[in-house]
Order: sequence, then structure tokens, then C-alpha cells
Amino acid sequence: MSAMDGSSMASLNTSQVESEKLGGAVVDMSRGSGNGEDQGKEFTSDEEGWDDFGELYQKVDVHSFDLRSLNLSFKDASFEVKQRGVLLKPISGVFRGGQLVAMMGPSGSGKTTLLTMLAHKKTTPYTGEFHLNGREIDAKLFPRFTGYVPQEEHLDGDMTVREALYFYVMLKNTKMTSEEGHQRVEILLKQMQLEAAADTFIGTETRRGISGGQKRRVNIAKSFANIPPILFLDEPTSGLSSTDSMTVVQCLRNFADRLNILIVCVIHQPRHSVFQLFDLLLLLSSNGRCVYQGPVNEVVDYFAKMGRPIPAFENPPDFMLDVVTSTSLQDVEEGKDDAAHFADEYDEKVKPLIEKEISEIPKGPTLDQVFHIREKKLFQREAFSRSMNFQTKLLLSFQLKLRIRNWREIVRRLVLYVVIGVLLGAVFFRTNELMQTTFNRILAMWVVIGFAAIFTMEALPKLMADRTIYKYDRKDGIYSTLPYLTALSVTLFIENTILTIIMGSISYWMIGFSNLVGDFFTFLLFLVAVYWVTEGVMLLLASSCADAAQANGLTVAVLGVLLVFSGLVVNPGSSPAWLSWLCWISPYWYAFQSIMVILFRPPYEFPEGDLFSTADGVWEAYGVNPDLLWWNLLIVIAWAILYRAFVVGLLRYAHNPKI
Repeated sequence: MSAMDGSSMASLNTSQVESEKLGGAVVDMSRGSGNGEDQGKEFTSDEEGWDDFGELYQKVDVHSFDLRSLNLSFKDASFEVKQRGVLLKPISGVFRGGQLVAMMGPSGSGKTTLLTMLAHKKTTPYTGEFHLNGREIDAKLFPRFTGYVPQEEHLDGDMTVREALYFYVMLKNTKMTSEEGHQRVEILLKQMQLEAAADTFIGTETRRGISGGQKRRVNIAKSFANIPPILFLDEPTSGLSSTDSMTVVQCLRNFADRLNILIVCVIHQPRHSVFQLFDLLLLLSSNGRCVYQGPVNEVVDYFAKMGRPIPAFENPPDFMLDVVTSTSLQDVEEGKDDAAHFADEYDEKVKPLIEKEISEIPKGPTLDQVFHIREKKLFQREAFSRSMNFQTKLLLSFQLKLRIRNWREIVRRLVLYVVIGVLLGAVFFRTNELMQTTFNRILAMWVVIGFAAIFTMEALPKLMADRTIYKYDRKDGIYSTLPYLTALSVTLFIENTILTIIMGSISYWMIGFSNLVGDFFTFLLFLVAVYWVTEGVMLLLASSCADAAQANGLTVAVLGVLLVFSGLVVNPGSSPAWLSWLCWISPYWYAFQSIMVILFRPPYEFPEGDLFSTADGVWEAYGVNPDLLWWNLLIVIAWAILYRAFVVGLLRYAHNPKI
């Protein structure tokens, strides 16, 4: 409603327009129709595209309910931090379906805080009453059927725009077939003006991709994948050019008008032409108080009536933000603070009427009734739209596709593994003939194990980047932890197992280990087990560390310690008991034991003059139990599974986005 009149807001169930006088002026009290055409706004989307969208929209199971009668109300919403005091003073309001709402205010005014509270995304405690259709919002169901677009884009840069949209469309819609998914993607591309960039990569630091404005539209289109009745956006135009900002808001305008979706945006200093695309404005002062809530097309007159007319040739949003930013303490004490004056006027004449309007909202259908949810409790437990089986299949297919697409990276790694295999083979070439010592043979084996472990660190930066995407996707209910980890592990396992076998095979025969085929394959089996358990360690550290730099440093330290206690340097046979017990917590020690068995058991012949003359002597010196050959393999696998169990917990609960 218009703050300048102190009138009640227009009823959410009628088109009645009320008016009252304030200071001798008659003012239109409409809160905006939610239809941009009524305000003389132009649209670029064609009608045919929206008709196609409407047909698919019927599959969302919400169309028996007219979204134009949907209303979102909030009363005395406030947020307080002990260290900083009250950041957002109690504020009330009502938004309805089909409206495009702008929430503006200076930096630190609490606009993003209010947005996250309305979206039920705020992770820290807040107060207030929040209702949908006059009924208290179910905090568990509400985020499932509403969209939230953060300011930062969290997209896989190796995907094309079309692939990314298909990925989210299929995961966010319960009963959608692949054909229907592709149809919806094409419509989203058309309505978000992304057709020209459909087959372009989103882009990474090393791969050129789409522009910033296009990336922002992809991020928004992702949220429209399941066509939510309410969409919240945090500064969708931040960092964009004027042209890109206009395109983004124009797309939002079209969705609000054509599908009657309620769209609420935090927006920062838009240009005037962008500002006019919005229906409603909620303006906050720098100290977290509401100073205006009403139609965008009335705010200029309101500022004039309040004694602060907007100068000619000045952008109204810029001027308004300057006015509602509190000045010095002296000005406040002398009554010269415009922000306080505007807020006091609002609290005295407008807020009581808004709260009265909220109390008179008739009770409409509940959220579970709107979406035809029969088993509400069961639905609340099912946090994701798709089954774990479907999630795993789709995630795995995309992971494999994207990895194969990066074939140059695979070739680079292949060359690296071959070179290292040859290098190790050359350094320890034919140790059983040219370097006639048992220790050199053991050292060669230990170095091969070490390289198999260390090479897993190559994937760490990518894992950290993917973790951020996963965190936001899981928070949005797109896919769960276990399917994500399964798809990731399978993709890594296939590639790294092949590369590890290639490196191990080259070094094995060049070094001159056992000629028995069985020993060769046993060696490779344990080498792959070493890789797999190290991948578990890396996943554990990548899940627990705050950033890539911390993960890199900690991974080097942890792998170094585990290798020190893997048997060559410290072992139960020759090290003091107070130190050697640490070998039992190093998974590499178990692989070391078993490879020691296959390297020195008969028919291996010890060279003359060597420190050892029998296999039993070597095993005893290093504390190796030859009877545990295959038990050691099971123990290594158990360590790998244990690490991944911790990874599941850490991915789910550690370093979640705080909003």
C-alpha cells in the first residue's frame, strides 16, 4: 500500500481501489495489479512460447488453485544479533501472486535478512509471524515449493546452458519424463532469452563461457525449473551492466505476469527504467526500519509530499537511498534525520493499517492442499523430489559425460602416470639383479605405493569447487548426499584405477618384482586399494576443510604422516612400542605388509651377502605377519569405507551455507 496515504492496502481478493486524503491530496491506494501490461510496460516474449509453457505448467499439480489469489503475509518480522543489536526492526507486509516486488535499502539495512526470513532460508533465529493464504507457514514444506536465488551463481562450468537446465528440470520435477524435460528446457531457454547461448559452456577459470548476465539468467532459470509459485531473489542485477540488468528484470516481469508467480527481489540501486518494471516497493532505512511500502508508481509523489521531491534528471532509486540513509548523530538529535522522519511517519500512519489488513485476510488452502499432498508426514520426510536411484543415475551419467568431455585432461594425466611409471622403473631398474639389497627392493615398493597415494591430490581443487555446488543444491532439495558421493566416487574410481594400474604395471616389470602372474595381479590389487583408501582420506579432508588452501595443506600433512607410519620408516618389528602402534592406524601399513609377503615369498632368492637370507627374517624384522595377506586387503577396504562414512556426515552437516 502507499505509505503516503496511511490507507489500508487493497484487498487481496478484489480489484477495489481505495483512496484517502493526506495533506489535501487524493491518492490511488492500489498495491499494483501484478500485471505489467496494465502499467504500460512492454514485453518481448511471444505469446506462443507462453502457451507452450502453460501446457507444461499443468503438470506441476498446482493449477486447481488460482495463484493470483495467493498471498504471503508477515507480521513483526525482526532480527537481532547480540553483538550488533537489532538489525531489522519489526516490519509487516502482504505480497500476492503475480506481483514483482522490489526490496530496497542502503547496505546493512536488513533487506537480504528479511528476504531470507520470508523464504525460510535463515539459519539463525529470528522472530515474526509468517502466513501463506492466511495460514501459518509450514517451515518444512515451504522451501520445497518456493524458489530462492542467491546472489552468487553456483553452477558447473563444464556444463552447457542446455545441459544445466535439463539437469535441474529433471531433478526438481517428480513425474517428468525425459521428453517433457527437454520441452521445458527449450521453453526456459526461450523465455530467459538464452537460445543463442544454449550450447555454450557456462565457463570456468580455464574454459571460456557465457557472459555474466547470461550466467545470472541461467541461475534464475534453474529456479524456474519446477515453476515455483513464489520466487525469492537476492540482488539478481548486482554486478551486471545496465542492459543485462534490464534483460534479467524483464524476464522476471514476464514470468510474474504470464504465470502469476509472486517474485520478491532484493535490488540495489537500479536504473529508473528497471525500477519501473516492479509493482511494489518495500523500502528500508539504514537502521533497519521500513519507510515505504506500496506501489512503485506512487513513490515519487510520496517523497514529494514528505518534503523531499526528487530533482530533475536524477535517478529516483539513487535519490531515495540517499534520503533514507541515516546521517550523523548530531543531525538525528536535532531532528534533521530524514530516515528517522520517514520511518516514524510510516509506523504512525501506515503500519497499523497493514497489520489490520493482515488480520482480515481470509483463510485459504494450506500448502499441502494447494499441491495435493495426501501423505503430509511422509512428504516431509522425503526431502527430495526424485528417488535416490534416479538421482544416482542422473548424477552419474552427467559426471561421466563431463569427465569424458575433458579428454585433454585425461590424456595429460595418462602421460604423467606413464612418465612416473617409467621414471620409477628406471631409478630402481632390475633391483633384484643390479642393486643386490633387500632394502632397495622394499624402498622401490614403498615409493610406488607413495606415488599411488599422492597422485589422488590432483582432484582436490575440483572436489572443493564441486562441494560448494553440492551444498547449495542439497539445501534447495535437488539431490541428496549419498547419490552425489556415489556418482563422484564411481567417476573417480574408473579413471584413477586405470591410471594406477598403468603406472603400477610399468614400474612393476621394470623394477623386476616377482615374475609370477598371480603376484603381479595381487600387487596391482593392493595398489588400487591404496589409491581407493587415499581417495577416502582426500574426500574426508575436502569435506571438513573450510577452503581449498586449508585442504591442500592438511592433505599433504596427513598423507605424510600416514606414509611415515606405513612400514618403511616406522614398523612394529624394529621401532619402539610407544611409536610403532601408530602403524595400525595407517591404512598403508596393511598394504605394505601384504606386498612384502608377495615380494619375498618363494621362489624369490635372496642375493648372497645380503642382510637377510630368508623371507621369514625380512618379515620378522619389519613386523609382517604373512598369514594376514588377504585380511589386510579387507582392512584397507574397511578403512576406505569408514572414511566415506565420515564424508557423508561431513558433507551433510559441515560448512553448510549460512544465510
